[in-house]
Amino acid sequence: MRFSERHPYLFWQLIGWGLMAADFGFLIVSALNDFGEWCYPIIVFTFIGALFAVTVSPVIIWFTRRREVPHNSDELLEKAIRAKIGELRRARYGAGSEVIAAILAFSSIFVFMFAAYILGDRVHLALGFASMVLALITPFLIIGLYSASTAKKFFSVKNGEKLIDFITPPDLKQLGNENPPTFIIRGEPDAVLLNFFRNWLQPYMREDRLTLYRITAPELCRNYRPSSVLEYGDILLCIPTEQLELTKENEARFRTECDIMNAIRFSFLAVSDNKTDKD
Repeated sequence: MRFSERHPYLFWQLIGWGLMAADFGFLIVSALNDFGEWCYPIIVFTFIGALFAVTVSPVIIWFTRRREVPHNSDELLEKAIRAKIGELRRARYGAGSEVIAAILAFSSIFVFMFAAYILGDRVHLALGFASMVLALITPFLIIGLYSASTAKKFFSVKNGEKLIDFITPPDLKQLGNENPPTFIIRGEPDAVLLNFFRNWLQPYMREDRLTLYRITAPELCRNYRPSSVLEYGDILLCIPTEQLELTKENEARFRTECDIMNAIRFSFLAVSDNKTDKD
């Protein structure tokens, strides 16, 4: 693991203070040698970049490393869940709230920069400096808080995995006729994944507990010729449709969210076998 990954805060602080030291050194050299006005933009923009690295980088790193998803050792799984949360959020709540959050974030830049000019010029330089720092930090705070608040909606039920019961379907042929939404899990499902899965289905459920049909790929082979997308160690999780309360208003949204969650109809995974049909 690289140094920047092991110590991200220290890494960006070193860069920021290094830029400030280089900028200060260039300022002294330019003053002693009278380089002219062309060097002023370099000094100013270098200082702004260094200030950004020193003050804003801790905020950005904190939000990116913050556990919006419950802790899990599998970082790839966490990133995948965060990506799904973003897509589900847009499908369920629309893009209007994201647009408002973005407008507020970018508007705060101009508000605090104007405050920095007024306070620094007419009140005190320290207040102007503080307003400049807020102009850099506030947009990330607004976007981060918005992202965290919406992500919590998909984990409102704590330990949702404990509210899931797994059963083996009594008849796979009948399950094929029902054709429920089915999810392919590579190996044993993770507790964090099941927790997210249970919370995602919360608006559509009739009861608190959720019962899922659990089918392994070898079990499927006994009755069907499995689809080529399946591997030997895969586990299929099927949602019995009678557990869901799908009205006309939310049925279309549920189908859209199933596409986002990569749900596949059972009939697409279980191909009829001639031997099975004869039996």
